[in-house]
Amino acid sequence: MLWSPRRCLSLVTLALATTACTADKTAATPGPTIPVALPAAAIPVAEPEPVVAAPEPVAEPVAVAEPVQEPEAPAIPETPRKVLILGDSLAATGFGALLERKLEAHPNIECDRKAKSATGLARPDFYDWEAEARKQVEAKTPDLVVVIMGGNDGQDLTPKSGKGKRVGWKSDGWSVAYKARVADFLKEIGVAERKVLWLGLPKSELNSFEQKLEVIRQVQSEAVGELGEAGTYIDTTPFLTDSAGTLLEKATVGKRKDQELREDDGIHFTMAGSEYFADKVYPEVLRVLGLPDAEPEAPKKKSK
Repeated sequence: MLWSPRRCLSLVTLALATTACTADKTAATPGPTIPVALPAAAIPVAEPEPVVAAPEPVAEPVAVAEPVQEPEAPAIPETPRKVLILGDSLAATGFGALLERKLEAHPNIECDRKAKSATGLARPDFYDWEAEARKQVEAKTPDLVVVIMGGNDGQDLTPKSGKGKRVGWKSDGWSVAYKARVADFLKEIGVAERKVLWLGLPKSELNSFEQKLEVIRQVQSEAVGELGEAGTYIDTTPFLTDSAGTLLEKATVGKRKDQELREDDGIHFTMAGSEYFADKVYPEVLRVLGLPDAEPEAPKKKSK
């Protein structure tokens, strides 16, 4: 087939037009977006959040423990302390003797005792305790006088001469008059120069007798209390009762269990009861003297 020049030119023109259209369509059709990396300097960088440091824990103030002050041991006297025991049958029998022995065995104590049964302050016409107290303290010059008496005083108060008006037991004036007698007795002991330890009367098993003792204990306690620091009154009831206040009938004494404490009269102590009571009173005497306990010494020979 023969191509004329005009036909060839037409074909070329058609081809070019077709190509142009195709290029336009291609340009108009969106292709996939290719991300263009920006320079590092052009990328905005978020400023870092300020870092707030956590507060350091505040240490609690540590309390500095004060050094524990050990209680000072009582000073040991250069010369022995002198103790004088005065009283009625309680001091005259087992209890008084055993307390004297225990005190005398202490290396820093010298002890003497003067006692008489069936006596008290109610009947100076029978036994004058005021005069006897004066005589004893002048002879012994004690630092401490231990007194236990009053069990016989639940009666009328008689004058020293035995004559004159009595103050009747249970009368309105009995307590006042008896307190005056206790005060006079304490004056004769000489409380300005020495101390007094008055032992309250032990609780008894007899209700009628105990009612008397309650009155006597109260008056004695008041009189001794008026001495101030020179006088000490000890209620001995806790020594002889349980936690419920019931009077003890038996107790362990030393290594011996279930020992009877009272005689059949319900008032006086058995020897075991005397020892039990003496063991309770002994540390109270040391406390008033300001002495520590110590190993007992061999019995001392007393000068006559």
